Amino acid sequence: MRIAIRLTALAGAVVVLAVWFFGGPNLGWTKTSVPVPFTDMVTDQQGVRWEKRFLPGVDFLAAGLLAAGLLAGSSFLFRKK
Repeated sequence: MRIAIRLTALAGAVVVLAVWFFGGPNLGWTKTSVPVPFTDMVTDQQGVRWEKRFLPGVDFLAAGLLAAGLLAGSSFLFRKK
């Protein structure tokens, strides 16, 4: 039981790190929409358009690693066989 909980915590930490890193490592807070600059073809003016996109931030990373750490720490509550 202890090993299974620790492996689950390790897998959770790896998944959180992978989502954060490959989702575009954002050193700020998590964002659900990002500004995308564009140039109008007719007037040649520049503007900003907002796109819905999930960018995981350090709060996502910290919460995921904290959850994995708590799960790994809970494995010490079980006895060895």
